[in-house]
Amino acid sequence: MTTAALDRAITAQVTFWKQQKETIEAPDTKSHRPFITISREFGCCGFELAQKIVEIMNKEYKPEPPWAAYDRVLIEKLTDDTGLSASLVETLTGNARNTLTNLFQTTFSKFPPQVAVYRRMSETIAMLAANGNSVIVGRGGNLITRNVEGGFHVRIVAPLRWRADNMAEKMNMSKSAALKEIDEKEKERASFFREFLKHELSDPLNYHLLINNFHYTTEEAARLIIAGMKEKGYLK
Repeated sequence: MTTAALDRAITAQVTFWKQQKETIEAPDTKSHRPFITISREFGCCGFELAQKIVEIMNKEYKPEPPWAAYDRVLIEKLTDDTGLSASLVETLTGNARNTLTNLFQTTFSKFPPQVAVYRRMSETIAMLAANGNSVIVGRGGNLITRNVEGGFHVRIVAPLRWRADNMAEKMNMSKSAALKEIDEKEKERASFFREFLKHELSDPLNYHLLINNFHYTTEEAARLIIAGMKEKGYLK
């Protein structure tokens, strides 16, 4: 997606949230639109899965507001653009603001000074979750939003060789280069969350659902997640 297209997509989403703010959720209501977080082993194509979930949700459920997917690029764009961040805050209802106030005073207050940049990104993720109808990929989304109502947390995994083949094909790189990048990225991620946030990404107890991508197509995995949300009562 080009920078201009990215700006248009984000601005359109924020504008829609503002328009719907007063009509969708009254400040004293206890209901919360659902959201999904996707944690994944490197090379599992988490954003591709998120986009498929959004496609199915918007086509078959026709929700208001529509579902949207957010990966590192989109989240960083929202975080770094002061104007967009301010606009995102303005879309929150009273109930959502109260949820975030509690979150900032608990989870975020425990983040050490070394992760100040991650804390800013975390606040953006929390706001996306508070608005609901969002699929948040990576960035420790399940950790950040674990106390936010309506979250459905998913972990996707796959055999190393499958992930390397997948990366080599999609990124036009050698399999050995893919294996090296997977190893480096996974160590980097695990070390960051373990050292600074005291959190193990691979712990299955942190998720509602764990899916082995090797056994499912992208659409099959998406429908498994949607079915799980139905069982939890997050979808009507």
